[in-house]
Amino acid sequence: MNINKAKKIHFIGIGGIGTSAIAQILHKKGKEISGSDLVPSELTKSLKLSGINVETGHDEKFINKKHDLIVYSPAIPNSNPELKKAKILKLKTISYSQALGQLTKDHFTITIAGTHGKSTTTAITALILEKAGLDPSVVIGTKITQFKNKNFRVGNSKYLIIEACEYKRTFLSIHPDILVLTNIEADHLDYYKDLKDYMNAFKDLAKKVPVSGQILINDKGQHLKEIAKVAKCKTTTWKDLEIDDLKLKPQVPGEFNLENAKNAAITAKYLKIDDEVIEKTISSFKGTWRRMEIKKKKGHTCIFIDDYGHHPTEIKLTLAALREQNPKAKILCIYQPHQYNRTHHLLKEFGRSFYDADRVIIPNIYKVRDSKEDIEKVSTDDLVAEINKYHKKAENGHGLQKTADYIKKNSSKFDIIITMGAGDITDIYKMF
Repeated sequence: MNINKAKKIHFIGIGGIGTSAIAQILHKKGKEISGSDLVPSELTKSLKLSGINVETGHDEKFINKKHDLIVYSPAIPNSNPELKKAKILKLKTISYSQALGQLTKDHFTITIAGTHGKSTTTAITALILEKAGLDPSVVIGTKITQFKNKNFRVGNSKYLIIEACEYKRTFLSIHPDILVLTNIEADHLDYYKDLKDYMNAFKDLAKKVPVSGQILINDKGQHLKEIAKVAKCKTTTWKDLEIDDLKLKPQVPGEFNLENAKNAAITAKYLKIDDEVIEKTISSFKGTWRRMEIKKKKGHTCIFIDDYGHHPTEIKLTLAALREQNPKAKILCIYQPHQYNRTHHLLKEFGRSFYDADRVIIPNIYKVRDSKEDIEKVSTDDLVAEINKYHKKAENGHGLQKTADYIKKNSSKFDIIITMGAGDITDIYKMF
């Protein structure tokens, strides 16, 4: 039994950014979908509004013999009562990554993979194909403004565009016809041993592209050619398709955003989409959820921006783009590190990432997948001290609420306040 044959499918952890997208796509295709998640969220609210039955919490009573298939998110442990009930009833269970892999088998799959820029590249690629009349289906790890703030799109063509996550090699379930590699830099070092191990995962993904497929890369990107060499298929670069000759003007300036635009453009050029469609779509791209997203807050004169960036390179390039656009602005960056493990491994890199901010506040470190040993290795004060080696204006915010209180009292002193991180930092906007 797989997701294409099953008629009644239950998702454990349906509120995840990936699981919710697949659930919505299958619901649109006529499947009877239900699901559960620990707490309500914007995504579970959206699922309910589309007619999907979503339960809050996890309980074995949500599972019965009528279910053809159970899909569980990566966050679900073996001790989950619904997963245990499914096994007692001998129901077929598959992981989210397996479900995504099955979905790709029935489509011509364009896979966007790499360390940085996956969501934005996926979003722009999807919009270009839509404008060109190719009507793609899309699974993305964020919400797209021009898709009515949804993290998916259901198309009627053969094309499926996937944002591929490399954590724990989950993207190896995907069957790519086109593989776009954005860039490579060591990350997820709580799972990968080192950069070599990290790159080996991408090499394994490249090997999955069939001879008839294609790998698309920036020919100047470090490590990309080495990964592409192991593939059975051909590799096409920006230079091959004259991507640098396109007149690409993203609404948000900066090297990082231009690189994302070019990574989207190379797919479009390979598919022979007209240059004018590519250029117009990129210039009109309105951004995605928590990617340089402007937040409107009454009673404050400064501009608030919320961003998902959580790797040193993402922070550095995002702040550089913001400074390029606002050379005289006084910028406060409130950064919440995602994982103690990542903070420990990349501490020196983080220290050098905040050059373009006038002030930096670290409210706390967001704990996720961290062991006791990870937590003991690094603290908020350690990160503040490392930043101050280069910056001299970083401080410990002592939690989200105290940081929110600081914003309430001091927002008028700044022109721009940007919150950054992949944890619950965005919740700070509810606190003031």
